[in-house]
Amino acid sequence: MNDPSMVLVELFRQGDEAAAGEMFQRYVERLIAVARNRLSAKMKRRVDAEDVVQSAFRSFFAHAQQGRYEIEETGDLWRLLVVITINKLRQKVEYHTAAKRGFNREQSQRMDTSFAFGHEAVDKGPSPDAELAVDEEIEQLTTGMDEVQRRIVELRLQGYGIEEIAEDVGRSERTVRRLMEKVRERLEQRMSESASA
Repeated sequence: MNDPSMVLVELFRQGDEAAAGEMFQRYVERLIAVARNRLSAKMKRRVDAEDVVQSAFRSFFAHAQQGRYEIEETGDLWRLLVVITINKLRQKVEYHTAAKRGFNREQSQRMDTSFAFGHEAVDKGPSPDAELAVDEEIEQLTTGMDEVQRRIVELRLQGYGIEEIAEDVGRSERTVRRLMEKVRERLEQRMSESASA
């Protein structure tokens, strides 16, 4: 266990609050930047990136304390925190773009949630009740993937198009689409199982 992030997670699980503080300090600024980069100027007036990141850390710490996350490789903690942050951000954006809040009157039909798995994820995304199920499924998916597959999912979450991702990872667009379809199917299955539980 040479990776400092793995050591910090283990120390936190053993009750070391200083480890939690160190993880927070290590990643907070970069996560805030991730959140801010995905918000339009108008949405930034309604959604505070720092609040989103604090909420992501609260979820992470609660679930890590229960041993729900496996941090096995260098970079796993960062990837996990990014996924949790993006899910929290998506939920905030969905809340503020709901028709009853009138946000759509302030901007065109293009919504800030396009960074997720295409527009389908916006329309069929998990409810707040299903958030934990989605977080766990995404974490499990990326933990089980090889480096190229993780990169594909990471780039898609960051809003890159299929063509851009294919070029970045040196794979065909068809390969990227197939992987994203599998991710969608697994997420939908997990959400369906969660809803029927």
